[in-house]
Amino acid sequence: MFLLAFRNLARRPLRNGLTVAGLAIAVAVLVCLSSFGNGYQRALSAEVDRMGVQLLLVPLGCPYDAAARVLKGRTLDFSLPETALAEARRDPAVAVAAPLLLAAMSHPDAGRADMWAGIDETALELKPWWQAKSGQKWFSEADSAILGADAAEVELRSPGDHLYSPETGYQLRVTGVLQRSGTSDDSLFFVPLKTAQQMFKLPGRLTAVAIRLHDPSLLRAAAARLQRIPGAQVVTLTEMMGTFLNLVGAVRTLLLSISLVAMAISVLSVFNTLLAAVLERTGELSVMRAVGASRWQILALITTEAVLLTGLGTLAGILLALFVGHGIENLVKELVPLAPAQSLLSPTASILSETAVMGIVMGILGGLYPAWRASRLHPAEALKAE
Repeated sequence: MFLLAFRNLARRPLRNGLTVAGLAIAVAVLVCLSSFGNGYQRALSAEVDRMGVQLLLVPLGCPYDAAARVLKGRTLDFSLPETALAEARRDPAVAVAAPLLLAAMSHPDAGRADMWAGIDETALELKPWWQAKSGQKWFSEADSAILGADAAEVELRSPGDHLYSPETGYQLRVTGVLQRSGTSDDSLFFVPLKTAQQMFKLPGRLTAVAIRLHDPSLLRAAAARLQRIPGAQVVTLTEMMGTFLNLVGAVRTLLLSISLVAMAISVLSVFNTLLAAVLERTGELSVMRAVGASRWQILALITTEAVLLTGLGTLAGILLALFVGHGIENLVKELVPLAPAQSLLSPTASILSETAVMGIVMGILGGLYPAWRASRLHPAEALKAE
């Protein structure tokens, strides 16, 4: 039965090939969207947990946008007074309050912008994964600089080399190059906080303060107290994650709805392809009935063709998603907030199996009426064809 059904499909390669291609695209989109949704939630949770930060003090404005920019190593339009750091460190619930000053140095000719980060010793308490690939993992002098793995590759610098910043007029010496961490740290140029404030003419100013508490259960009370610091606002990482996941979830639901519409159109395409095949093969199917084939055998034959057609389309769609998904992922990362550095494409076995089952169901639905119509053909139709 399967061999006969496959031969029948192979007799019309162009029409059936177009149907398989349309179905493959719809399946690939569905697999990618499902995988991206799961992968984004998993990767974002892992990256935030790795930071060991429960709260961020950011300048007044849009708190979630500011927090996302800080966590991804991007600059803000406004800054905090350094007094906010002292007040945060006086709070009894705060275990670590690490200041951060971010600044961007644009290089239009090279088509890039260097991101500089001013930090102090408390940053090491929040970054236990920091390891020096070469040199030291901390500054030895006020004019020292530590480069992330990507920044060192771009600048072609190693420990002991001089690093000149023409925009600020500062001459620095590279103290160390960090091991690749898969975070935004890989692309940053780190300098001591006081040096950064002098370089970028922001004395007494900060971009943000990252806070870890003694006890996470004190989060609400600590946030309420820190919210009263003048010129600052508090963002909790759990609230921010929830907001971003809800936003991404809403967009994902919309896109999944569109992909399901595409799948429905694919079912109609299967229906149209098989119905046309049945009409073209009326004489052939009637002869089969005349020589003894039962209605159930004809029904099973056309249904098998439908399942084979959608099975090939589903398999092609899954392979397409696995091969081109990472290319699509690079585009998606530019659009989603706080996109983690690691891969978002996470096609689990459950997603692939659910897609395969959906493909089989689509084949059965698309081929149901053409199979029923073929089974109702009378053997006398063969004589009419003659």
